[in-house]
Amino acid sequence: MANIALASGHEFRGWALTHDLGIPECHETVTEMGLATGADALWFVEEDNVPPPNALLASFALLDEYPVVAVDYPVGDAWACINHDERGEIRWTGLGSTLIRREVFETIPRPWFSSDWVYVMRHGQWLPTPDETPPASRYGLQDIHFAMQVVAAGFRIGQVPDLYGGHAKLLSLGTPASNQGAHRIDVRTEIRHFQ
Repeated sequence: MANIALASGHEFRGWALTHDLGIPECHETVTEMGLATGADALWFVEEDNVPPPNALLASFALLDEYPVVAVDYPVGDAWACINHDERGEIRWTGLGSTLIRREVFETIPRPWFSSDWVYVMRHGQWLPTPDETPPASRYGLQDIHFAMQVVAAGFRIGQVPDLYGGHAKLLSLGTPASNQGAHRIDVRTEIRHFQ
């Protein structure tokens, strides 16, 4: 894989894809692949995320101040993917379009990504609770768990201001083996912020 110098002064080392793995193994594996290149930072772009133009350049601009930099995007019923605490600090974020310095992965324990935990509010705090759901029925939360570990390790998460990504949602499957085979996909961009 060839290294490419970017106009920003950073170096691009290539893409790592894990389309054939489920959650959370895909995140764990792509992180291992990215770190093996010697990269100083990894940019996560999930398959259903549509980063806005200049998302990577804007993220790099904040990387000296924040070891994790995220671009907000709508999830579920259009709520923000980035969650703030009462002081305005970021408590967690999804990985949709997130730039992370190498030192974060070298500091927090493995597994970096786990779906074994859910977070519940108790006595004004979000606390990890073992997920009692059978593993085959679990979905997501590996990114929330990762972000909670990041914050617990003393790292701060930054947000790219005034840029918002899109979140692709499958509306209906296309018809295989036909000229009408394309899936119908909507890219949601509206974000509602809850306090």
